[in-house]
Amino acid sequence: MGNRIGAWAWGLIFILAALPARAQKYDLLLRGGQVVDPGSGVNARWDVAVSGDRIAAVQANIPPSAARQVVDVSGLYVVPGLVDLHMHVFGLQGHIAADPNALPAGTTTIVDAGGSGWRTFDEFRRTVIANSKTRVLVLLNIVGHGMVGEPYESDTADMDPAKTADCILRNRDVIVGIKTAHFAKPGYTAIDRAVEAGRLAHVPVMVDSHIFSNSERSSKDDLLVHLRPGDIHTHMYNDRQIELIDRFSRKVQPWMWEARRRGVLFDVGHGGGSFLWPVAGPAVEQGFVPDTISTDLHAESLRMQQSNMPNVMSKLMFLGMSFEDVLVRSTVNPAKAIARYPELGTLGVGRVADIAVLEQETGSFVFKDAWPAKRLATHRLENVLTVRAGKIVFERRPRPAPAQDATIYDLLIKHARLGDQSEADLGIIAGRVARIGRGLKAAQARVLVEAEGYRVLPAGLAAGAAADLQLLDAGQVIMTVRAGKVMTDDLGLTIPDVSRAGPYSNYR
Repeated sequence: MGNRIGAWAWGLIFILAALPARAQKYDLLLRGGQVVDPGSGVNARWDVAVSGDRIAAVQANIPPSAARQVVDVSGLYVVPGLVDLHMHVFGLQGHIAADPNALPAGTTTIVDAGGSGWRTFDEFRRTVIANSKTRVLVLLNIVGHGMVGEPYESDTADMDPAKTADCILRNRDVIVGIKTAHFAKPGYTAIDRAVEAGRLAHVPVMVDSHIFSNSERSSKDDLLVHLRPGDIHTHMYNDRQIELIDRFSRKVQPWMWEARRRGVLFDVGHGGGSFLWPVAGPAVEQGFVPDTISTDLHAESLRMQQSNMPNVMSKLMFLGMSFEDVLVRSTVNPAKAIARYPELGTLGVGRVADIAVLEQETGSFVFKDAWPAKRLATHRLENVLTVRAGKIVFERRPRPAPAQDATIYDLLIKHARLGDQSEADLGIIAGRVARIGRGLKAAQARVLVEAEGYRVLPAGLAAGAAADLQLLDAGQVIMTVRAGKVMTDDLGLTIPDVSRAGPYSNYR
């Protein structure tokens, strides 16, 4: 009897000890953030709980005691892991590693856009896809050798629709479409063979097709004759791959609207050469926004434009799109374009726990386009934390709060001598002197004047005064400013932010 009581007592102790562990039914809890999930229609201050590699609950006030790990994300956006439809992690000279470039940006799924073809895909799968924490999907190049430069990429003999389709059908778990790019010969052979392979394999085609005059191609025929509904034209805000904006009227070309009505999709594909302010600005203003947002991230664009997903999303918000609008084009829409929604692109309960936590920072930030012309913005998105398949794979280290000075000067005159011969910077906004002081940031100026050693008149210039002034060198006027605009500049001291459109200067 005593032994039985002892066994019962030990069993009770074991049960009581196990109760706290059983109460922790979640592995991870992201608590207190603004959950924005366009796919589920959620935009609320809720919590997100994860069990294993799946979303277990999305609701208000989940008790912290219910989770083994709790992360406070108050004041931040909790969104589905970003889906980048156009990145380069294989084949292309200058391709980059997926994990260190995608995961810190909140991008949990990337699509390699044409790096491999049917001849090289097995190597890609073995060496990159199998060894990446990032989910790496593939647009298979219609060229069997993949994106390895000339003469391969213009070799029509290596564009085999049947072998391309067969490779896709044998690897549908990771191949989601076809890519054609960089075809340097005249005509539509590359596009037509890619579309034929897409028809055989029942997948979409992404097109990067140059429209130079010697190509014997036009955007109108690309979009209205050769592409199918659901096919994707990337580099939409360039002027070499697609003629979106008429260079003289600044209006969206009428056949672009027609192509959109047909169901052709338009993708950003920012990259190092495919996002121009004089194209993107008027297009967004007229309502021709992307269907999908992507980076075309590779070594060059990573170095110069820093065009990861939050960067490209921020630029489009700067041009007038809302956070919700850019988010749906970075999650739901790309997942749908490759037939992976709702497996990807949502925080729906039961779906894979791919999550990004974004912060909207306030300050003065420089955004560059492809040439690169600078634009100044007061807000940007930055990724703070990334969850991939239920595991935290990136977490930004604590850092001092960013400076909240969001001042943007129309004109900044640096290091000028004032009437008392002291040196100072003059920040001008809307035709008036907004600030006089030292150390005003050049990065916060639309136009910069380096005036070291030159004197400013009038001598009694003060903050709030009209910005009508002159710069003098030994008594001679070398620059005239009226209402905050540089009217004359004899010595070339002005450093403007000039927008160009490729080799063209005829954008009005």
